[in-house]
Amino acid sequence: MSKLCAMSKLWVSGQAKWTRRALAALVGLLLGQAVSSPAPAQVVTGTSTKITTVKQALTGDTVILQDGTIVRLIGILAPSSGPAAEQSRARAQQLILGKTVEVWLENQNQDLGHRDKYGRQLSYIYLLPSRKLLNAELLRDGDAFFFNQHFVDVRTKNTLLAAEYQARQAKRGIWAQATESPEAIAKREGRVYEEPAFTLPEEDAGAAASQASPVKERMGAPEAAMDASERETVAAAPPLDAKATYGNVRVESCALLDVPGLGQVTLIGVQNSTGKAGEASRVETAKLLQGKRLRFEYDPVNASRGHQDRDGRLLVYAFLPDGALLNLQIVARGIADVDISYDYKHKMSMLTARDSARLSESGPRWRNDIPRTPSLDRIRASITKAMSEQFGRAGARVELVGDDRSVLRISHDLIDQSGAEQLYRALAISEGGNLPLLRSIGVQEIQFTDAKATKIFRFPL
Repeated sequence: MSKLCAMSKLWVSGQAKWTRRALAALVGLLLGQAVSSPAPAQVVTGTSTKITTVKQALTGDTVILQDGTIVRLIGILAPSSGPAAEQSRARAQQLILGKTVEVWLENQNQDLGHRDKYGRQLSYIYLLPSRKLLNAELLRDGDAFFFNQHFVDVRTKNTLLAAEYQARQAKRGIWAQATESPEAIAKREGRVYEEPAFTLPEEDAGAAASQASPVKERMGAPEAAMDASERETVAAAPPLDAKATYGNVRVESCALLDVPGLGQVTLIGVQNSTGKAGEASRVETAKLLQGKRLRFEYDPVNASRGHQDRDGRLLVYAFLPDGALLNLQIVARGIADVDISYDYKHKMSMLTARDSARLSESGPRWRNDIPRTPSLDRIRASITKAMSEQFGRAGARVELVGDDRSVLRISHDLIDQSGAEQLYRALAISEGGNLPLLRSIGVQEIQFTDAKATKIFRFPL
């Protein structure tokens, strides 16, 4: 139904050059057949796309369009230095040289203005007339790693993961020597991977700057994707004195405060609780703040959006008198969930705190969230879904093994150490946390194995 609505929207809007594709998609859906054109099915956003040519490849994951727009290819990460980096850039240049391309935006990046932290437009690029996805072709050739920090819709993510898997199996390009991606290495070492800084080459800086309007520079959003009200320049956020403190703060909700002198502010990374837990979360937050003065800071990652949320409220970190981060305290106490819709400075520590609160059933957000009736079928469905999304295809086998059926064994032919860790985490937090349920039915260990059980990754409960 959502696809029909999206296609109908394209028809009604009068975008003549897309009406034939919209009609074909409608007919395909009504007949129960797959539509041959992949792009609308993957990234229907309601924002305009463009058909253009590419001026040059700046790196293996960044290109500059003919109009000067700098595009960061979604979902891939090219090597940043050395011969592999130059090979990746050269391959991207070869793929786009003399080609007409179609540029698509990912709807999940709308709140970010479709820009990364370096101001590059986050996009998928399709090569015409073949309609091959450039992002996937670079992965398939072994000239880039899959990049998990970008928002990617599930179908396209599966396409990208499958392309990377083909390169790994064939040991193409970077996989001739590499065994894991920079992201995987960082995770194994217990840190968050930071993408290398991007600097526009000097000879291209002038041309790109001439293409950017004041609104683009402020908001980082393509002008074509903005309505008339959004084209107005956004007022600059007021400066925050790092030493100033504010009292008499009124708690509107667990994520929203009314601060004298600043107005309403939104706590970065705190997801607003609704429903029956909403009022309880607001009360718990008010208790946490009672009689205390707060200090506020911005996060540089929000500079491109003027440090404002979509409703114009300031996005802030709040600090208690003892220096504790209020945003983190709210999550750690189980008062609220974490907003994972974009990246920010304290995201990983907040996710860790959230997982701990969830498993211990702390606070109003999680206290009654975990079902009381163990269901292996529900757990099996949950982990099978997670594995299908991660590996791009089904094939997971989930079973209880051992004389006393105390081991939950999960098998898939693509499993590896990194994948096992990610899936264990998914199993731990999905649907309110499955680990307490597993313990309650006598499971003492979770094992992830490949199809022939030649590799076994064990996680005691």
